Amino acid sequence: MSTTKTLTVAQLLILTTAAQRPDHMVLPLPPTIRTRGGAQRNLLGTLLKMELVEEVPVDDATIAWQSDEAGQHHGLRLTAAGLVAAGASADLAVEPLNVGMSDEGPAASVGTDAAAFGEAAAERGEQEAPPRRPTGKLGEVLQAISAEAGATLAEITTLTGWLPHTARAAVTGLRKRGFDVALIQQDGRKAYRLTAAG
Repeated sequence: MSTTKTLTVAQLLILTTAAQRPDHMVLPLPPTIRTRGGAQRNLLGTLLKMELVEEVPVDDATIAWQSDEAGQHHGLRLTAAGLVAAGASADLAVEPLNVGMSDEGPAASVGTDAAAFGEAAAERGEQEAPPRRPTGKLGEVLQAISAEAGATLAEITTLTGWLPHTARAAVTGLRKRGFDVALIQQDGRKAYRLTAAG
């Protein structure tokens, strides 16, 4: 039932990166995803077929994924389902453009998201605040292992460009930060997975 089970690490990274942007636009892709041309179109086309992103007209050619015969650029923006797959609240899909127009900039929306997360935790009766989510490559690793299928050591090294021992150290670092990461085995596949909401 979970969409994240069918997503690749790259697709999940694309969705989570877009979810962090005020306008929820998919392009430009995260710098760690180096696909171009047909491979990029296939990757994004799959997300479009899954209805996790939608095509919208855009003025900026740098965020367009294609242009029509009339020269109108079209970009891709997360749908409510895409936000949910990325681990964000579907409620945030209602006003992505308003968030982007805030005088306070993207940092304001990050604070709002964190506050919403805290309120949700309080409603579930949780006492402690969740561990602070890391950014950069460590944040990408956390997103990868947050998927239902988790991420193997090979997938983490491919995603980050790190050596295996560095990738293992990163997982250990996440555990030390308070994230509940387990090594699971399913159908002969060993993967790291975030076992609790983090």
